[in-house]
Amino acid sequence: MIKYYKLMAGHVAAAERSEAQITMLVSPNQEEINALMKENQLDEHTIASAFDTEELARLEYEDDYTAIIFKKPKSYNAEDQFLFRITSFGIFIFTNKVVILSDTDLPLLDEKRFSRITSLNMFVLKLLNYSAYHFGEHLRIISRVNDELEAKLVSSMENKYLLYMFGLCKSLVYYLDAISSNQTVLRKLQSGRNLMFTEAEKDLLDDIYIETSQGLKQTENLSNILSSMMDARASIVSNNLNSLMKRLTILTIGIMVPTFVVSFFSMNIQYPFGIGVEFGNPYAFWLVVFLVILGTVGFLFLNKKNKL
Repeated sequence: MIKYYKLMAGHVAAAERSEAQITMLVSPNQEEINALMKENQLDEHTIASAFDTEELARLEYEDDYTAIIFKKPKSYNAEDQFLFRITSFGIFIFTNKVVILSDTDLPLLDEKRFSRITSLNMFVLKLLNYSAYHFGEHLRIISRVNDELEAKLVSSMENKYLLYMFGLCKSLVYYLDAISSNQTVLRKLQSGRNLMFTEAEKDLLDDIYIETSQGLKQTENLSNILSSMMDARASIVSNNLNSLMKRLTILTIGIMVPTFVVSFFSMNIQYPFGIGVEFGNPYAFWLVVFLVILGTVGFLFLNKKNKL
């Protein structure tokens, strides 16, 4: 799918192809990619990198354009089982236009994120800033999910919450690599070898770099916390299971006491001291009930005294 945009009154607006300053290709087919390569003389490898989730962010200067491969979080799906993934997108900056390649649609018409745009360079920086903002939103979500999983692990005996936490740990490793490579690209942009930024654009670039650095630090902290506490959380699940088995064992023993008494007097034999029904003792039944109650009360007393 191909979309065309232009800059108008400081915002991004939809446009016809003939007047478009920004061209965005979302999950293009091979025919659209071939047309793009022919029209703009783009490198096939660089185009493929824009859709490669394992490709690190990078900055390349060519004769006719500047290529930026940048990382961003992939939209979360419930089927991912708390595994947050990373995707890439490509920005190709020409003299009078910008070409964007992405596997998902980008909200370029969002006036909150894409406003006060005075040039194509400013638009590119806003796009990079959107990626940094998106990472920050996902990190806050991961932090809240981690807190909720911790609360559930306190009383849970299921391994699924631990598996969810393993997914979060794995996600943060991906985030560390992605944000770190984004930071490297921003550092290279600050040197400004080919792209000449105005003072306002340099200030925005500095802000993006600072936000990315803060996101990297936050990711490192979350990753360290999750990794260091994983063994403790596994022990919590094990202790919960042990506590349940202990309660079941106590309950089983408690049931065995009256069962033993009743079973003893159910034997088809003559009992001494005339306590059996066969001796004509009318209180034999109540004696058995009394022994059952006495044995049960005695067990409960010992259980409470020893704090089993």
